[in-house]
Amino acid sequence: MSASTNASGNDGESHGNRPPLHLPVLLQSVLAILELRSGLVVVDGTVGAGGHAAEMSKAIGPDGVVVGLDRDREILVAAQAALTKVKDAGAGASFSLHHSPHANLCEVLLGIGQSQCDRVLLDLGVSSLQLDRPERGFSFMADGPLDMRMDANAPLTAAEWLARVPETELADTLYQLGEERHSRRIARRIVEERRRTKIQRTSQLSQLVVSALPGGARHGRIHAATRSFQAIRMAVNDEMGELERGLEAANKALRPGGRLAVISFHSIEDRFVKHWLKANMDVVTKKPITATPAEARQNPRARSAKLRCAVKSEVSA
Repeated sequence: MSASTNASGNDGESHGNRPPLHLPVLLQSVLAILELRSGLVVVDGTVGAGGHAAEMSKAIGPDGVVVGLDRDREILVAAQAALTKVKDAGAGASFSLHHSPHANLCEVLLGIGQSQCDRVLLDLGVSSLQLDRPERGFSFMADGPLDMRMDANAPLTAAEWLARVPETELADTLYQLGEERHSRRIARRIVEERRRTKIQRTSQLSQLVVSALPGGARHGRIHAATRSFQAIRMAVNDEMGELERGLEAANKALRPGGRLAVISFHSIEDRFVKHWLKANMDVVTKKPITATPAEARQNPRARSAKLRCAVKSEVSA
């Protein structure tokens, strides 16, 4: 999402000091690494509130096209406003926004008469607009229903997933997607609790996680429930499956010589992106681009962001 963040449920979450909304992460680095120019067709596959997309629109100008996709229909309203403002100022590209996962970007492009595109951006962070609404259930910083769905039309909420997932699968999910060392203790505690009552609130889950941990693990640089919330959110939204499908779709949609940039916020996604790009494209960034000290001070959410970029080979497979 363009208003990306690593707070309240992503790796490296801090205890507060939130910056203003809609501050796009690694913005100047994204604009530079994509080598934008007038007339390009650019896809923001995780458009969010439109922070990155609006600046890319300026860079490609009135002859360019911006295509924005997002799984969250509600957030497209903010993206529409951001891109319209640029377009109405006479400096921006034409654009279209679509309620769709980035895995469908080839179909979306064909639907608007574009067979291919020149640039793709995937920003894998969770939006501030999602985190700051307790009723969406992403954050343990405020009590709300245990939802966590990026697409409100998706069938399974986090509460429903937790009610039915087997204990072993839950423990594996917490370990693999959250890198939670105490995954088995937490899974056991959740399963014990759900036998007594329904787990339906973010505060309830947060308290369960903390209560399952040994004393020394309850206090640290990040909130003790961070990794568990991250893992559950990723499982409910099939984020790793969606990431793989999105990368494949981006590579298919790009013209030869086209560029794909990906911003990730924790090591699981970054490792996957690193190896996938190396296996399928010509890597531009041998090491990930990270925030400068100045940006990290201005926007603490950028501290864990990693940007990687690759080019589609000019040689046909």
